[in-house]
Amino acid sequence: ARDAACLLDLDQAVISWSCLASRFYNNGSVHVPDFIVEREDGTYVLDIVGTAPIPQWLPAAVQTEGYKHTVWPACDLPAIRVQNCKDLLRYARYEVSLVDRILLLAALKEHGSMRLSEVINMAPGTRAISIIAAMILRGQIDVDLDEELIGPDSVIRPRQY
Repeated sequence: ARDAACLLDLDQAVISWSCLASRFYNNGSVHVPDFIVEREDGTYVLDIVGTAPIPQWLPAAVQTEGYKHTVWPACDLPAIRVQNCKDLLRYARYEVSLVDRILLLAALKEHGSMRLSEVINMAPGTRAISIIAAMILRGQIDVDLDEELIGPDSVIRPRQY
């Protein structure tokens, strides 16, 4: 469930999510889903399936409440994206200064996109990684989280709205 939460945190379509927030009942049986996820296209009940089966009555109960039901098999969570999300979320509390944000966005505006190794030279020490990670988390810049682990050859670009 923690890995799924990391994915939800960086999913641009997710407005909000909560963990273990609801209960669904059927003839004395109760099911507590892993997440309630509000997305642009509706609210979903999300279960991460590992070893415990999902009750057969659950999809109908969820639909009765006006939600959609989704199941993510734990073994199918994308390992590279999960690791990239975990790496980025370590910087969730980092505050990017106005100067650093403007410098990076100006460089990206001039070049269109840049390799991470090129951007690292713009700020001393490990500060560049903190700046980049925080700006990705805040939706100000983009990097591909799916193809490979974030590294020197990763390309960052301004967020396209």
